[in-house]
Amino acid sequence: SGHQASAVYLDGKRVNAGADPNTVGGNIETRVPLRLGAREGGASKLNGKVALQDFRFYRRLLDAEEIASLSTSGLLQHIVELPPEERTKEQLASLYQYFITNIDGPSREIRTGLDKLKSEQRGLRGRGSVSLVMEENESEPFAHVLTRGVYTDKAERVTPDTPAVLPPMPADAPKNRLGLARWLNDPANPLPARVTMNRTWYYLFGTGIVESNDDFGIMGARPVNPKLLDWLAAEFIESKWNYRHMLRLIVTSATYRQSGVVTPEKLEKDPSNRLLARGPRIRLDAEPIRDLALAASGLLSAKTGGPPVKPYQPEGIWEAVAMPQSNTRHYKQDSGESLYRRSLYTMWKRSAAPATLEIFNAPTRESFCVRRDRTNTPLQALALLNDPQFIEASRELAALAIKSSSDTAARTDFITLRLLARVLGDEERKVVGESLASLLENFRAKPDEAIKLITTGAKPPPQDIEAPELAAWTMVASQILNLDESITR
Repeated sequence: SGHQASAVYLDGKRVNAGADPNTVGGNIETRVPLRLGAREGGASKLNGKVALQDFRFYRRLLDAEEIASLSTSGLLQHIVELPPEERTKEQLASLYQYFITNIDGPSREIRTGLDKLKSEQRGLRGRGSVSLVMEENESEPFAHVLTRGVYTDKAERVTPDTPAVLPPMPADAPKNRLGLARWLNDPANPLPARVTMNRTWYYLFGTGIVESNDDFGIMGARPVNPKLLDWLAAEFIESKWNYRHMLRLIVTSATYRQSGVVTPEKLEKDPSNRLLARGPRIRLDAEPIRDLALAASGLLSAKTGGPPVKPYQPEGIWEAVAMPQSNTRHYKQDSGESLYRRSLYTMWKRSAAPATLEIFNAPTRESFCVRRDRTNTPLQALALLNDPQFIEASRELAALAIKSSSDTAARTDFITLRLLARVLGDEERKVVGESLASLLENFRAKPDEAIKLITTGAKPPPQDIEAPELAAWTMVASQILNLDESITR
């Protein structure tokens, strides 16, 4: 008997052996009658030397205790025949275990329900992995002040508390993580709201009111507008920490919505735009750039949640840095919808970040980062022009534009409205028209090159559009996606 496929029990105890179905393979389903101790054709394995006394078939999994009680069922009769006062503690335990396993009705019902719960538990565990959690220590934590930082020179003993320069924790608050969380969200504590609003300002305007996002201390920068930061923090608290309210408030403000055009007067008075003399102009971060291309082309998946995904990535990146025993030694690209999930869901190997995102200054996540670098390199343009994700997105955007109208100007407007949120001027239309004519001529002369371009990516190209035309408009969409205006807000 056994409670899993390859487990073998001898005298109620599991042994290091397994079943070896060398004639039936992985499936034991058969249409012939069940035979015990003999093979098909009459070849007996018992040979009259062993008498088969008992055979049982269960429609559920047996646990170790049940198997042990079955193996000792022959001894139970001997125990029952003994006078109660002569039975040992071990014998009484065997009788009790046999009773609740085989005779007592409520116990059998509970065991059946437990088997069902264990099956559900195995299903839940199969969908995820084990994660470590923290548990509060029942004893009060403490530490010693170290004289001049020398760990062997211990000074006074101290217990958990908040910095004296900030409001104290309530007297009845627990000195643990729960108490700390409540203290952080206490309206009397101004720091969390100020830090959060400063980082939000940085995300939207490119520079925080306090420029040093990662340092609010005396070594950090001074706020360029202290009263504005105070007001934002107060409004954040009064709105009951409604982050969406604050985002909506900032992006609908006249300051955020003003033009980014720079006049000589504004440039002289506010060259770094620290006083917000003009609208902010900053390059998008890595993830929004990829999501922009997918959204404009209609490829972006609206699905939320779920496990991480593996979109397009150059070969050999994981393999070059992986340990031999690593479970992320090889990168296996996903397919279908997983290729077009938001960049938020991209699986991240800290020692080998996604190459395209890293080119656009996504941090490696090997250390904490609250302010990203923003660079402008030729690699970024090459990624937008040649990465399969962006080529496929450009092709899909081009296909939508071609199907939207037969007019060249209308097709161009379709693309620019999605990428630039505007239509082109006359001079810009002239440049696009000349590029389109040259591209059409080139791809009609080299149809193989057109097919090679439009078949980039996992999704097949539309069959109702001629390859040269689709390839030419794909290049137009790619060129517009490459404009500084496309990846700058």
